[in-house]
This record gives sequence, C-alpha cells and structure tokens, in this order.
Amino acid sequence: MRGRDIDRNSVLKHYEGTGHLARKSLCQELFESSEIYSDHVAVIADDAHLTYAQLEQSLCVFTEELRESGLSPGDHVLLQLPNTAAYVVTLLALMRVGAIPTLLLPAHREAEVAALCESLHPVAYIGGRDHLGFDTVAMVEAMGPGELGLKELWADNGPTHDKESSYRVLPGLFTAPISTKCSPPTKWPDPRSVALNLLSGGTTNMPKIIPRVHEAYAYNTRAAAQCCGVGPDTVYLAVLSTSHDFALAQPGILGTLLSGGTVVLCTSAAFDEAFPAIATHGVTLTALVPAVAQVWVEAAEWFPADFSSLERIIIGAAALNDGLGEAIQDRFGVRIHQGYGMGEGITTFTRNDDPPAVILGTQGRPISDADELVIDGPGGEPGEILEKGPYTFFGYEGNRDTPDCFTEDGFFRTGDRGYLTEDGNLVLCGRVVEQINRLGENVSPSEVETLLSGTPGISAAAVFPMPDRALGERTVAAIVAQPGVNRSAILDDFLTRGVARYKVPDQVITVDEIPLINIGKVDKKKLRALAAAQFTDRESEQS
Repeated sequence: MRGRDIDRNSVLKHYEGTGHLARKSLCQELFESSEIYSDHVAVIADDAHLTYAQLEQSLCVFTEELRESGLSPGDHVLLQLPNTAAYVVTLLALMRVGAIPTLLLPAHREAEVAALCESLHPVAYIGGRDHLGFDTVAMVEAMGPGELGLKELWADNGPTHDKESSYRVLPGLFTAPISTKCSPPTKWPDPRSVALNLLSGGTTNMPKIIPRVHEAYAYNTRAAAQCCGVGPDTVYLAVLSTSHDFALAQPGILGTLLSGGTVVLCTSAAFDEAFPAIATHGVTLTALVPAVAQVWVEAAEWFPADFSSLERIIIGAAALNDGLGEAIQDRFGVRIHQGYGMGEGITTFTRNDDPPAVILGTQGRPISDADELVIDGPGGEPGEILEKGPYTFFGYEGNRDTPDCFTEDGFFRTGDRGYLTEDGNLVLCGRVVEQINRLGENVSPSEVETLLSGTPGISAAAVFPMPDRALGERTVAAIVAQPGVNRSAILDDFLTRGVARYKVPDQVITVDEIPLINIGKVDKKKLRALAAAQFTDRESEQS
C-alpha cells in the first residue's frame, strides 16, 4: 500500500475498534479534564496564572470572538507565539472552533511564512509582538497581509484602539475568581478531522506540513503521559518551544493538561530563567535536548538553585553523549527518560523502572502496544526505522513526498537509522539522509548549500555538521568565495532574505576549492579536519 492509498477513515476505524482511539476530539478530552480538575492550577506563565476553570473561561471568550471574526471550521491559521498562557488559550480556542492552526517556530521568518501561505492559503496569522526582541507581527505587516491572502492579523499585545494598526489584539485572560461558569460547548470537532499542523524540519528546503488528527493525537499524548508517569501532581516545565511536538505533546503541555497537572512556561531554555522557575513553582518534570542538558549540568555547578522538587527529566531529539546521562542524574538528583519521536508518528520512551543500561543507552520502547516498529536492514544491524500505529500520520499536507515515505504495506519511513536490542529497546544511530541537529532544530545541509549559492560572492559551498558542546551539533559551511565574504556577510544576507536565524552557519571556513574524493563526492573528512583545526585555533585565541 503506497502512502497515497492510505484510507484515513478505515485506519482510524480499525484502531477505534481495538479500543485505542476514543472517538473524541482532543478539545473534548481537554474540556473533560478541566471539569474534573477545575480548581487545580493549569498554567503558570509570565502573562498569567490560570486554574483549569479560568483556562476554560478564557477559552469560551476567545472561541466566541474567533467565531465572530468569521473563522470557520476547516480554516487554516498560522500560529507563531512564544511559550505563554496566551499561546495555550489561543491554540485550544482555534481547535475548538474547528480551525486548523499551523504551529510555526519562533525562529521562522519571512521565507517560511510566505511558503506556508502559498501552500495552505490561511485566513489568519496570530503572532507575538516581542519574543526575545523580535516582532513577528511587524514582520508579517511588512510582508503585506493582503498579498499573503490573510484576512485577519492578530497580535498577543499592543494598542487595542489604534486605528492605524492592521492587527487585532488577543482578548485578555481570566485571572479573577470565576463566579459564573460559561456554558459547555454543544458541538465538538469531528474526532477524525485534523486538529493542528506540525512542521517538520526534515531535509527539504521548506518545512513539510504534518496534519495531526484529533483522536489520534489525543491518544498519542495520553499514552506518552501515562508512560512518563504524568498525573494531577505533576508540575511540568516547558523550556523548549511548545510549537515542537516534543514540548507540546510528548507528553508536553497537552499531556500535562489531559492529566490534571500544572504547566509552567518559560520563554527560553536559559538556565537563569529555568532554574528559578523550578524552585519557585516546585517543578517535578521537564524535557530537554542533550545540548541544553549539557549547559544546565555545567551551570548547576556555580549557579545557586534548588532542585529538590525535580524528579525526572525527559531527554529527546538526539541520543545522549557518553557520560551526560549520568551527569544529569547526579547533578539534579533525578531519573531520566530517554525518548525518540517525530511529529509524523512513533514515540518511544525508557521506563522509570528500566535498568540503568537501558535508560542511559537506549531510546526505550514504543508507548503503545499497537505500535509496530521494524528496522529495514539485516537482523541486529542498524537500518532505517519503519513504523505504523494508532497515531501515525497519513501523509503530508498536499500529498507532497507522501508516496515515497510509506512502504507498500503502510509503514512510515522515518529517515532515521537505528536498531532494536534483544529486549525490544530502540537505539538511535543517526539519519539516513544527513541533517544537522542544532539545539534540537533540524537543519538541512542541502538547504543551506542552496541558500549559500544565492549569497553574493560565493561560487561554491559544502555544508556539514560538527560536534559542539553548546549546540550539540554546529553547522559548518566551507565556501569558495571572493575576499570579504565571511560569516557576518552571510548572516546579513540570510536575514535580509527572511531566512530563519538557526539556518545561518555557525562556522564558516574559506577554501580555494571544495575537495572531492575519487568518485566525485565532497571530501567531508578533509573538511571536518580543517573545521576542527580552525575552530580550535579560534577558541584558543578567545581564551
């Protein structure tokens, strides 16, 4: 069965029949949680502290305002907000209306916005006025909402009665005691409809759009939460962008809210923001990528902080380096869950009662007994990871690349390489197609090479990853260029062209020609040696 032949309704019906899918939308399951835990604290963020009752009241108000603005079920909306209570309310309100929010990362810029507008024809964009010094609403205003096909532009804050502004301001959040509850919704979105779109970093030039179905994504999130022991007493700290599947739903903020726990939101993963939040709010669980975990371990040696409430840390997006897992556990006094997952489907985690060798050396087992995980390769040897199950997606929006990413019998080709141990735990070995894992963001070398080909003064380029203590992997570009073309010039050019900043090479080396091996391929070994030598020299100069 090719990807284009997958019948979404028949697959969902099968897993409804097995009892894995509940025939409820994600919105309905979250509402039911708010009814049970109405007095519990749901969200803590810089912009608001909300109980579940206050969250529900805020949702009711904004849902009605969205409907009055003309938003209808099935409408696409681009959502680009930082980790705030307003983001949580906006995301849930959009889904409750039946609209389909597409979650942009804070780092996405004009190029990604324009591409998504062309692909999805969204009716609205909702953005932040100030995230780490950048105004995404002003960015879209400058692009011309009308030219992008947008009917509405919303901002998370700003002058509410400025006739000259082209945007509307999100409604305020209910932080006062609730005297009269709003009426519960009478109609929920179809459980088999699309709840939201995630974006894949992937290896292509523009993000691929990953539709996630309500009941399947709800099941995925609940199963991840159960696997990681999330419950009403959990206080989950989100430091990674909640537009990522990892921080959103694995188990993330949605898994915490489905379980009656408390979500604490930080605007970044900086330790000087996160460490005080852990102590102040009694955080019990958080999720990190290895590069951030490394920084936290080092910072904890000298930055005073109280980690006594912290019980577990989930590590994902990349495998742990040797010794880092032990350092995390020793420094913070926690157990770790290693995990593997992707927006398209499969999630695996180590369990709390697994032996140390499994926790530290594998990415664990699938979260569902209905997940099917196989390795396309000789027994016991690394090969491409293939998977299918009750929450695997059904293909990219617009069917782009879908046929080639499914096998004939319906398994999704993840593009990742790994192998299974004798006891069924997954060990991740890298990518089938090279990409760079930079602070949890996937950077495509071929995309950066294409971008560099458009930079004035560059005649040839080769892009590749190098290990980096701060970033996990850094992006290195070897260029053949005219004098004066350096990283600063490339940075200015990329930002002028609206390219996301995380795609800018972290290190640039200039060569007379790109070295090739005898079969005409780029000699990455030679370039890596050159990059390592120059990076070491630069470090020694700075020290």
